[in-house]
Amino acid sequence: MRQGTTALLSTLLLGLVSFGIFAEDAVSPEKAAPLVNQIDDALFSKNTELEDARKVLQEQQQTVANQKAELNRLRQRDEKLSASLNQAKSDLEKAYQKMISDPKLDITTYQSTYQNAWSEYKQNQKSQFELNNKLEEQEGLLKDQETTVSLLQKNISNLQQNKLKARATRLREEISREGTEKVSFTNRCNPSMTIADCEQQTIKLALQKAVKQFQTSLLNNVTESALAGKNVSKASLNVHVLQHQVLQSGFSDASRYRTIVEARLEARPVSATACQLLNIDSQYCIIDDQQNIQREVAWFNLKLHSNLYDDQVIVDDVRYGHTPLTLTLPEGEHQIRVEKTGYLPYKTTLNLKSDSQLRAVLQEEHNQLKTGFSFADSLSQDLSGPGLVAITPGKFFIGEHASTQVFLDHAFAISSTPVTVELFRTFVTQTGYRSDAELTKTCVAMINNQMTPQSGHYWRNPGFKQSSQSPVVCVSQNDAKAFTGWLSTQTGFKYRLPTEDEWEIAARAGTHTDYWWGDDFATGLANTGWGGSYWSNKSTSPVKSFPTNPLGLYDVIGNVWEWTSAPQGLLKGGAWSFSPRNAVVYSQLFAEPSTAANYIGFRVVREIKE
Repeated sequence: MRQGTTALLSTLLLGLVSFGIFAEDAVSPEKAAPLVNQIDDALFSKNTELEDARKVLQEQQQTVANQKAELNRLRQRDEKLSASLNQAKSDLEKAYQKMISDPKLDITTYQSTYQNAWSEYKQNQKSQFELNNKLEEQEGLLKDQETTVSLLQKNISNLQQNKLKARATRLREEISREGTEKVSFTNRCNPSMTIADCEQQTIKLALQKAVKQFQTSLLNNVTESALAGKNVSKASLNVHVLQHQVLQSGFSDASRYRTIVEARLEARPVSATACQLLNIDSQYCIIDDQQNIQREVAWFNLKLHSNLYDDQVIVDDVRYGHTPLTLTLPEGEHQIRVEKTGYLPYKTTLNLKSDSQLRAVLQEEHNQLKTGFSFADSLSQDLSGPGLVAITPGKFFIGEHASTQVFLDHAFAISSTPVTVELFRTFVTQTGYRSDAELTKTCVAMINNQMTPQSGHYWRNPGFKQSSQSPVVCVSQNDAKAFTGWLSTQTGFKYRLPTEDEWEIAARAGTHTDYWWGDDFATGLANTGWGGSYWSNKSTSPVKSFPTNPLGLYDVIGNVWEWTSAPQGLLKGGAWSFSPRNAVVYSQLFAEPSTAANYIGFRVVREIKE
């Protein structure tokens, strides 16, 4: 009877108390500084930033919506103005017919009406083009703001995760303590027990009371005491009795044995205990002490700027979008990289110790620029601009018999082919632009050696079949300049039409002959009228149908006359419906800048800063 009772009590007590003999089973961990307050401050700051960013996002969304509505209004107005223009044109044509039979007829009113209708229509076209460019810019800003909001949300989510870890770390430190408890316990022993057995039993029960008292004291003194106390039944503090001392013991009367014990105790909770007490997922606790200390790091804001638009920021092999950009990063070293096509990447290692700012300065890849170097600027993720060939400064010979020496004082890149139907279609699709030929509903063709206006012809329907890789025709110098403006906006680089000298330098490719291959025209090397090719006197040929000149440029002889930047309207290169002698590199054709013809196209120049 006596032995059974003692064994049962010992078994129950050992589930709660480990005596001094088990004191070497664990080592008290180092205490890491709690981060909860810092993270709360950071969360407050980030939530404020997020609220502000969402307001900016809302405003940006409204701006884009307003501009789309305005663009839609202009497009609707375009239809009305087009109808008015057509009516004014029809009235003017009828007036001209009447004037044939009545020369004294005053058609000033009809002319004025037509001019006003034309002016209004053209201004509306210009407003659409400008607004479309602004809309693209605002949509880019909207995308950047959406990225900012997304990053802030990610930062807040990370901070919230870190806060859970920090709370668990703090609680684990708060309950991983030593302490001393002094307790008094009176036990009514079984009359059949010996005095020694009664004393031993009373001491064990006193120690049990000390453990419970120590556990209560621990939980009452933690930061989140109410929550921990609520969940205490789900966890074990694993309290160890390191030492105990009996200060007083003896019978208080015939059946009651009283003892006063002072015990030194230590809580050694397992990793999951803090999470159980906080009622959070155990993933925030399953780390060893050293890992816990390594994860307790400060987080700081890093503001990134660069000298370019539409660059790419990469931090520790993670892509974050364009500058300007604010990131929240942990204390320590970070690998920063800022890139943009055509520029040397900016790279640095930053040891982040506080909120910081960094400005990346990217420089063009001068070391890679050589005459003949080919490249293309990006228009979007899956679309590139025209292929370009670089030409560097130097002395060149141009003109008839290459008799004029010129010095090129700047580098530039020229498109390797005339601008194609496909690329011009992309421009029109994105901007809603309408060419001069569309507005006048007229494109000139060479018929019986006469320049004859063809009604209803324009770049989509020049009067012959064309493929997406055919050079775009029926485009005026005005249209070509509008296209270069769009390219400049899309790429961030300056595009324009070539000067006459730039065009001839590129077309000659260092040669001194009438054609880049010699002084005599050769069949099979270019598409000109009476030139012997499949397309001669029929239509343009797809670009890259003939060999390149030594620089890698296609169609500098024949195919289409090409606009230069000359304000008086000067074209170079010859065309499919003109004789081979018109295609020599120094030949010229003059036309009004508003002229659109099915034998006129253009190629572009991209400026290169030294």
